Amino acid sequence: MKLAEALRERKQLQIKMGTLRQKLIDNAIYQEGSKPVEAPAELIKALESTRGELAALIKRINATNSSVKVGDFLLGDLVVDRDTRIMEVTALNNLIDQASQVSNRYSRSEILVLPSINVKETQKKVDQLAKDIRELDNLIQATNWNTELI
Repeated sequence: MKLAEALRERKQLQIKMGTLRQKLIDNAIYQEGSKPVEAPAELIKALESTRGELAALIKRINATNSSVKVGDFLLGDLVVDRDTRIMEVTALNNLIDQASQVSNRYSRSEILVLPSINVKETQKKVDQLAKDIRELDNLIQATNWNTELI
């Protein structure tokens, strides 16, 4: 199995875990004289089975990411770099959005609200980070499709 296929399977198992969790919540109580739509014991069994499957797959993905070299870097390190850059872009975009809000003053006696950053320069930084993320993601995706899962 290719690493990319394993990542898709991991996503499906994570979705299944969430679905089972919600079904357990939905069937936690029922009205007297009726029955739960689904048996909680069976749902718990399915949850345990799915968790085991997901855990085994994640361990294999992590082992693969820790052993595959892409140039001078480990694949796992590239993934961490991409993901942390995405977090940085999100935070900077939130900052830009907040700093870009227009504050209308109707008289000189009202408080003037000013941005605490240079929005234009911060946007340039975000644009460069976004480009770096795209390039890094392309490299990661290509590697995922060319790498066999351990």
